[in-house]
Amino acid sequence: MKLLNWIKNNKWFVSILFFATALRIYNIDFQSVWLDEIHTINEANPTLSFREMYQLMMITEPHPPLYFILVKISFTVFGYTTFVLRCFSALIGVGGLISIYFLGKELMNKQVGIVSALLLSVNYFHLYHSQDGRMYSMLFLTTTLSFLYLAKFIKKPSYKAAVLHGVFAGLMIYTHFFALFALFAEYLILLFFILRPFKTDSKKFFLFSFISGLITLVLFLPSLKLFFAASERTSIWIPIPGVDVYTQMFKEFFGQSEIVLFFVVTVLFYCLVRLFESTNEESYTINPDKNELNFSFFILITWIMVTLLIPLVLSFVNLPMLITRYFINLLPAIIILISMGIFYIRNSVVKLGIISLIIVFSLIDVVIVKRFYTSTYKTQFRELSLFIQKNKKSDEKVVSSLAWYFPYFFNKNEEKTILIENNLDNYVAEMISGKEQTTSFWYADGHQRTYNPSQATLDFLNANFVVDLNSDFYDCWTKHYILKKDYKPNVDITSFFPLKTVNGDKMNFSFESFNITADKITFNGWAYLENQDALTTRIYVLAFDEQNNYTILNIQNSTRKDVTTYFKSKFNIDNSGFSAEIDKSEFRKGIYKLGVLLFDDQNKSKGLVITDKKVNID
Repeated sequence: MKLLNWIKNNKWFVSILFFATALRIYNIDFQSVWLDEIHTINEANPTLSFREMYQLMMITEPHPPLYFILVKISFTVFGYTTFVLRCFSALIGVGGLISIYFLGKELMNKQVGIVSALLLSVNYFHLYHSQDGRMYSMLFLTTTLSFLYLAKFIKKPSYKAAVLHGVFAGLMIYTHFFALFALFAEYLILLFFILRPFKTDSKKFFLFSFISGLITLVLFLPSLKLFFAASERTSIWIPIPGVDVYTQMFKEFFGQSEIVLFFVVTVLFYCLVRLFESTNEESYTINPDKNELNFSFFILITWIMVTLLIPLVLSFVNLPMLITRYFINLLPAIIILISMGIFYIRNSVVKLGIISLIIVFSLIDVVIVKRFYTSTYKTQFRELSLFIQKNKKSDEKVVSSLAWYFPYFFNKNEEKTILIENNLDNYVAEMISGKEQTTSFWYADGHQRTYNPSQATLDFLNANFVVDLNSDFYDCWTKHYILKKDYKPNVDITSFFPLKTVNGDKMNFSFESFNITADKITFNGWAYLENQDALTTRIYVLAFDEQNNYTILNIQNSTRKDVTTYFKSKFNIDNSGFSAEIDKSEFRKGIYKLGVLLFDDQNKSKGLVITDKKVNID
């Protein structure tokens, strides 16, 4: 009964929670997990003991273990899947909305809390990290809770309040080491109220603060080894910050949407105007019971400035560390400041109008402009792995400079795939030296590593291998190198006899270029079977002589995302491209017609078209 009454009395907040949950759960597993998420999957593997997980994190992960421990438990209970991983982050993200509501309410009032939760529900940056299998939605949550219990502690100092703040501060720094800067901000705030207390004497408030700090330290002790391991790093991939690093960061918080940023900046400016207009009768003191605006602003601005200043200094004197996602624990403070500015707008129509405009344009930016739920923006390791699994022979090796990231995809079933950690140049060099056996293999790479082998590698591969399958995915790619002596395509077209121009299942195709020189035949185009995905379709180009005897030409497959886009296909026909550069000496004298043959064993479909492309060898 109490719960029903609470829901009735908080119907707007409950509605916002349902709305925010839907935004964070919808299409949550549409994207493949990317590099950092695969780290989470590997390190939170439910088959590892907690000790093994900790030892692995010492080597591979510069972050505390709280998120990974909870994900590992989730995997154990609900299953070792990317869906479980993402749902965990999404639920933590919804927890962030609850926490910002209570913090806004604690600092100012219920209206500020509701507006803060509403603005956060459509915030692109928070949405993104609520669908990402990393600890950033939890960093938002634990930081917000830590400052919530800091505010409660300052308002009503007691042993209980000190213990609660110590626990939540401990959870905050147990989520991400960057939270240590926010913790330092909290201690500066506590120091101010030790020197300028308003409800109890300095000694007693100091004792409470000491207890809180001691609890936080004890909770942090299990992470000390990980912290020291991270602090001993002498190099990092993060670049030195530019002069506009924080300007760009602020824009990223709101999805770079200029219209949203206009309203956000305007309201923040108005909040500052109201602050300057406020008065405080007691000089150099802050009484939250009498001046909630000054108290709120002091908490929030100290939180923001300290968390920004210390990493900036350390980035120049030690190692660069300014990555926007590390600062997601500033987002609650910024959003509450925006909500405070909106609260102080006197005209209700203007107030509602600004809120509505921010919500509408945020949703337009997320759903329509960025196509957050339908466009690919994460490395497609899942799709690449599926493509290889669908097309590889059981004994073929998969070589990759990113092999550590593939076991989750390849070795979930009984049939295990041999994964070799190596780049293409080194692997070929080992084949040349005899250290590695020269056999057919798959090579996969990505994460901004393009196909750029040395000339020696290309010479060896061209002399010994045929690339019969070649596919590009978002931020990753793969090639199947099959030995020339083993390249014997199982192509049987007898079922099409007697041959007609169009044979078998319906297909679409096009030769976009076709050129014949004195010694070369070059062409490229695309082909796909209708009404099905092209993931497992094999493309062949055949040369038919005048007696309908045929030769299989050596072509390269390629990814053609533009084909899917152009035809607005509901099927994925990206794997439809082909190209070739063929020496005319491979042909005997005569006139040849080219045919395009498509086979798909999985879908039990095939088609053959005899085209109008002719080759005259004299």
